[in-house]
Amino acid sequence: MRTSKSRKQRASKRKRLVTSCSECYRRKQRCDRKTPCNNCLARKIPNKCIFNTSLPSPPGTEQQLPNPTAQPGSGTTHSYESERENVDLGYSLVSGSNAFVDLQEVLGNEELQDISTAYNGGSQFGSSNRDIESLVAKLPPRTAIDALVNLFFDEVNSHYFILERFYFNQLYSRWPAKEDIEPVNYLDSVQLSTELRYFPALLFQVTALSLQFLPPNWNGPSGSSYEPSTSRTYSDLGDRLLYLLGRPGLAITAIQADFLRSSWLKNCGQAVEAWHTVGYATRLAQELGLHRQKEVYQSSKTNLDETLNLFWYEQIKKRLWINLFVWDGYVAMILGRPRTIHMDDCDAKPPMDCSIPEDPSTAVPMTVRLDDSPNISTASAPLFRYALACKVHEMRALKADRPRPKDYSVVQTLHEDIISLMETLPAYLRQKNPDTAWDLDHQYLPQLREELQVMANLFLMTLHRPHIISNMESRKAALQVSLETLDCQLMSFTQAKQHQYHLFGLAFYTIEASLLISIITILFPPQNHETKQKVSNSLHQAVESLFEMKPFNPIAASGYDIVRRCYQRIKTTTESPSTVVDARTAPYETPAEIFNSLMSDLNQEDLIQSQNLQLESSQPNLTSEQASSVNFTRNFPNNFDQTYWLDQLSAIDPFISDQDSGNLWESFLFDP
Repeated sequence: MRTSKSRKQRASKRKRLVTSCSECYRRKQRCDRKTPCNNCLARKIPNKCIFNTSLPSPPGTEQQLPNPTAQPGSGTTHSYESERENVDLGYSLVSGSNAFVDLQEVLGNEELQDISTAYNGGSQFGSSNRDIESLVAKLPPRTAIDALVNLFFDEVNSHYFILERFYFNQLYSRWPAKEDIEPVNYLDSVQLSTELRYFPALLFQVTALSLQFLPPNWNGPSGSSYEPSTSRTYSDLGDRLLYLLGRPGLAITAIQADFLRSSWLKNCGQAVEAWHTVGYATRLAQELGLHRQKEVYQSSKTNLDETLNLFWYEQIKKRLWINLFVWDGYVAMILGRPRTIHMDDCDAKPPMDCSIPEDPSTAVPMTVRLDDSPNISTASAPLFRYALACKVHEMRALKADRPRPKDYSVVQTLHEDIISLMETLPAYLRQKNPDTAWDLDHQYLPQLREELQVMANLFLMTLHRPHIISNMESRKAALQVSLETLDCQLMSFTQAKQHQYHLFGLAFYTIEASLLISIITILFPPQNHETKQKVSNSLHQAVESLFEMKPFNPIAASGYDIVRRCYQRIKTTTESPSTVVDARTAPYETPAEIFNSLMSDLNQEDLIQSQNLQLESSQPNLTSEQASSVNFTRNFPNNFDQTYWLDQLSAIDPFISDQDSGNLWESFLFDP
């Protein structure tokens, strides 16, 4: 009985209301309870004078952030802290989306927090500040971070456009947070504190990706020495920090950190874990309502500068959302997994096709035609990817990427839609006849053009792959886009430096296109020697590129052997014009039989063993820095292994054939 009573007494003591403002409570000062109070006025921080009657945190837990109010003296309002409580209970934060949000408006924050505390009980005990600070202390020195941040934006971000440099710099200049730090115009003090709290996790991932693409003989700050293998350490530390800080953490920086982590994992061949990680980022973005449209209006309580800042901040969030949308759709398509995002749940409008201004408070948004734009737009490439990802959802909904569709016209329609989308690209992003006037100022543009073309082609390859035996149109379309893809990949590989060989797409798209070309050529061999030679040359260049990349790229290492085997099989029939053999005459009669024989050959048990032997024998003259990169690459489980590529081929339906290869090759036009 005494124990029960003492527990009740302790519980009662913990539930004592806090009547002082958040700053006085934190500094253990007497507060006069005015709004703002005497102490905050004396310290010239009236905006930080926030009154919150929530319960103090249980001993041993993280101190929760104080509740902000919309205006001093305006009474109880919907607060950032109450958003945390809603998340604890699992409800959406969007106004009007559920009864819980409406209940908050009736009960107010105090009763709402009592309910949440009772519901969550002791589950909110988190890690101590000491654990978190010990992890943050493992970041490189500030001078090294400065150099790595610049390297990230120069070498890495142009491939993803995940971070907006303006927003990143706003936070970076305020980190680590000082006691009297001045908030940015579009974030109040509590939101800023939360963003900065998760910011080190983002810095870990920026550091990791920079080191993943570290150029040889990189001239970093004096006394700093890094190897590519160190990137794994920093990425793991960032992931651990997010875990200690708590997922979900209501911060844009937490979403960005998970997003960069998934990019790093994908480059290592860890596709499944990357899929899970981008799922974390997507769920957090949905908790913050990034999938819902939020209008920004000029009100009587805000001046024009504040309204403009808020508008461009919403544009930054929109860009982050469409990047998540793209990755969710494309990774699901590549892995054959379900999508986390469903379009019916989203009403957020795409961002404007323009660059974020350096000074948002003075930039009035307006509609600008691309032809009239005096500069390139950093949103054009993400918006094109977003349009492609929307087509992924449509393809899934119509089941067009599955064998034996009830109506083949849906496949044709989707193909035409993608061609139309590619025609809407601005001239500086078009792969064919591009405007290269900006290439000197933006050196990433040549590779970006090839990558956008290849992303569109990947969609078309996925769309047509199941139908290449059963349908002549799919056969021809798949062959066309696969050969185009190899041409684009060869151009990208030629432009890439060795430290960029880690990039996921350089190997993945090459293998994907090579296998599809090989299957079509083996099942439906061309009769013309010059045509066969063109196909053979394209595959030979792909094999050579993969061979060069395989010490650095786990995807290239796993796909090299299977592509080489296909190439050798095709090459045996292209050595001389007199060796032309129709696949129908001997020793098999149908494409289905040939296909099954090929799958059996590629499934031989010695496949992985031969790959490992060749991988070891292909690196005799690597420098110590390159050898470190090779060991780093080898230490990861690779989801894009031999089994993955064979599963991709198994999506082809071998049982129905129109038997009419007809003019597949005769009407096929190759570029001179």
